[in-house]
Amino acid sequence: MKPTEQQKLILEYDGNSVVIAAPGSGKTFVISEKIKRNLKVLLEHQGVIAISYTNKASTELKKRSLSNGENPMSSFFGTIDKFNLSEIIIPFAKHLFGIPKVQIKITKFSSMPKHENKNFDWFNSNLTLERLSAANIDLLKSYFLNGLIYIETIGILANYVYTNSIACKNYIRARYKYIYIDEYQDSGFEQHQIFQKIKLLNIKAIAVGDLNQSIYEFSGKDAKYLQELTKDETFKYFKLDKNHRCHPSIINYSNYLLNPKTELIDTEHNFIFFCRIEGNENSIANWLDEKIDNVQKAFDIEKRNQIAILTRTTRTGEIINSVLKEPHKLSVSNELDTNLNVWSSIFSNLLHFVYDKNFKFIDVIEAFTSYDNFNKSDLKRLKSRKERIERIVSTTVWDKEELITEFINVAKIIAPNSKSQESIDLLKSVLDNSIELKTYEPANENEVNILTLHKSKGLEYDFVFHLDLYEWIFPSKKLTQPNDFNSAIFSNWTQDLNLHYVGITRARKGCFLVSSTKRTNSDGATKNGKDSEFIWKDKIEDLRYKKRS
Repeated sequence: MKPTEQQKLILEYDGNSVVIAAPGSGKTFVISEKIKRNLKVLLEHQGVIAISYTNKASTELKKRSLSNGENPMSSFFGTIDKFNLSEIIIPFAKHLFGIPKVQIKITKFSSMPKHENKNFDWFNSNLTLERLSAANIDLLKSYFLNGLIYIETIGILANYVYTNSIACKNYIRARYKYIYIDEYQDSGFEQHQIFQKIKLLNIKAIAVGDLNQSIYEFSGKDAKYLQELTKDETFKYFKLDKNHRCHPSIINYSNYLLNPKTELIDTEHNFIFFCRIEGNENSIANWLDEKIDNVQKAFDIEKRNQIAILTRTTRTGEIINSVLKEPHKLSVSNELDTNLNVWSSIFSNLLHFVYDKNFKFIDVIEAFTSYDNFNKSDLKRLKSRKERIERIVSTTVWDKEELITEFINVAKIIAPNSKSQESIDLLKSVLDNSIELKTYEPANENEVNILTLHKSKGLEYDFVFHLDLYEWIFPSKKLTQPNDFNSAIFSNWTQDLNLHYVGITRARKGCFLVSSTKRTNSDGATKNGKDSEFIWKDKIEDLRYKKRS
């Protein structure tokens, strides 16, 4: 791929930078190409920190950064939580707190015994180190020494350890020369703090994101931190605002959605469609059965898996999944994928290896450590376990207990000191859930994808059916007074608008916006369905397809 003029400017600059990247502008290409250039000049013991928002995005970035056989050196590819745990907390908290009595377990506040909830009344996602009291620190220390770290506290704990451990700072300074954080608009306060502190070690810092794709404010993430960097004089500011992926009508519609004063691109065709279906979600599924084949032919879509059905809620996806007759695949999140214990990640990657022919066994290993770090004996044992796993999954009916045993045997070789019963239990749960298990299997060429809008972020398809466009649902609204529907307010208009924008811009060739006269609420009851406010915002309907008379 030949870089554009905008991309060249970023690739040729070797300092601190912030890049505002629109959908389809080639940001992953730019990041991976910059990392390739970095790796050419680093010493063997040096590397880059490459932070992505999800495990899947991290795996993709690593593959693209090493696509020509580049040596990753001592680089880190992963999420911010994994970086904080593996590079800061686990190795250096023991210098400040002491050595844990048992193996560290990562869990959530929701799993905390009720009588301990009050211990964390002081905690919130915007807590600064200055407001962290000695009693707060002692509490985090006591849990750490008892082998327990709560996911919600990883950010503040990493910040505390990094700030107070000279050994940690020296290690980061010696090992890493660049830090990249993608999807920076979804950074939380603690990630922002760590990023800026690492930059002060004379490590070159690159932040990439899109202010219009901030969709995780509900979990403490905020685009204001990316906005701050665009005004920081120690960062050079770049824009990647040319969408090379989407049809001009999609670019026009999505940009107008955010700003009605946007300059429109000349185009002869509008490939944003709207349809209000008579009936409920079952009726939508029946309509999709009739429409999918027509769309595939009309837009010259070679493979069905380049068509996606995007939903606001998992509930809608499950309804469509149960009714739709066309071959399809429903993708859902599960706790094994989101759990931060090392063994959970190993098990998750092993499931990808089992189901995805493009996911190699070496990818399972190198997600955690270099292949070269194993001795001949360990490599021989890993090869044996790989062959046993392949033998188990080649049978018509899997022996799940034997498969679990082999997964555990692999985990013992890769991460012998990270044993987690919670991870084993989560693996068993996934193996017993056919819907969750199928998530690891890539959609075959004949299967349409069904997934939530949040899960679709970072993905792209030839054509998208965007569902759940109802008043009250999207954008969501809430009552300020019981039963007073006239006083309802939007829960978070901007976040929902951004999510709508994300959904539309997943489409390369065309997008169908879908509403219906009935809808199913969270209790399973049927309600009247009214069009989302987004459908008629600022007369945006003028940019949609119109039948010629």
